[in-house]
Amino acid sequence: MKKTFHIANGDYLAEYLNKTSVGGEIIVCREALISGPLQSDSLDHFWKIRSEFVSGEYEASQQSYYKKVVPEFQKILDIPENAEVNLWFEDDLFCQVNIWFCISLLSEKKNIQVFRVFPQVPDVEDHWKGFSLSGSHALEESYRLKEEFRKEDIRLGAHFWNAYKNQDKNQLSRLSENKSVCFRYLKEVIDAYCNAFPENTSLTNPEVFVKKLTENGVRDFNIIFKEFQQNFGIYGYGDVQVKNMCHKAINR
Repeated sequence: MKKTFHIANGDYLAEYLNKTSVGGEIIVCREALISGPLQSDSLDHFWKIRSEFVSGEYEASQQSYYKKVVPEFQKILDIPENAEVNLWFEDDLFCQVNIWFCISLLSEKKNIQVFRVFPQVPDVEDHWKGFSLSGSHALEESYRLKEEFRKEDIRLGAHFWNAYKNQDKNQLSRLSENKSVCFRYLKEVIDAYCNAFPENTSLTNPEVFVKKLTENGVRDFNIIFKEFQQNFGIYGYGDVQVKNMCHKAINR
């Protein structure tokens, strides 16, 4: 009998999926690969450099990383043949990077069906809020409307991961020209990624934007976070990432 797996973009979504009629095993992607070191010689080395980064950046222990994060990715590696795998991720850069990594783990597997499940967001202005606006019915509808990855879509996702972990902006830009029903807003997401590099000193750089707010006397994090979400929702940053930007801006 075919087994069904759901890879959720976080614990919040996983909790809500458990309340729906969608059956199968839920795996939680608990990484934030949008920042920090990514190049490694092996998966073991990858977990090591990521755990070190996370422990320093987010004040979480390396032991916690190996207890809560790595086992979920191991579940992906352990997915058997003839399984159905559903990737529940949004379109922002944060989610896109994580899904590229998950696809790289799945790309060597044979005889599995992989699907992309998109959030159903009726209002264009709320697009980057993704699954946070979805109740049980909306999640079930998202699952019904899932898109199947073709082999070329899987290859594209793996190529994106390789280019991203190497910070190859030119390759990422070339890849973003590809059309795929499983990847949306690729050009916009890659443009946003390129804008976040230090050489971009304009207000299209999220760190420059936050720094400008603090220089103008805005120190209330709730105000900063609201402004950030309105202007940079495409990045998918949570409050932890924006707080780190504020801390750097204020303490430079």
